Amino acid sequence: MSRRSFRTDAATAFLTAAVVVGAGWFCLAAQQVSTLPRGKMSNNSEVESAYNEYLRAWKDKDYAALNRILSDDYRAVNFKGIVSTKENEIATAKEDRTYDALTGDVMSVAVFGESAIASGLIHASWKDGQGTAQRATFRFLAMLQRQQGEWKLVATQSTRFKERE
Repeated sequence: MSRRSFRTDAATAFLTAAVVVGAGWFCLAAQQVSTLPRGKMSNNSEVESAYNEYLRAWKDKDYAALNRILSDDYRAVNFKGIVSTKENEIATAKEDRTYDALTGDVMSVAVFGESAIASGLIHASWKDGQGTAQRATFRFLAMLQRQQGEWKLVATQSTRFKERE
């Protein structure tokens, strides 16, 4: 009987150790998985902030910020269908009208490692040559890439968006 008791005690000890080790691994894995959404949310927020910074720089005619935010190999297709480079984009910003407001409504961000795609709406308001208030909405699609620790725009496309009445 003592022999049987020894096997039971050994089996119990083994199972207990296995459960403790397994639980430890499970807790470690759960902690790592639970940090993924926060990291993903952080990346999504960073991407959204980078795109909104681009719009702020455009509105404020902050060409140094545009130069920093746009990747050196940046390409764009604007709402007029014109393809441009980083240099053309900054020159266009210099020639563009003065906006009363230029805000983004980033509706979707998908992060793929060091690259991301953001899409949404841009709401613009300005006064025309006669001082009449004007408004327009544009749908945008932007690709960003983390370069040297910062999210930079590498490609954008926008088109005028008419909201349904």
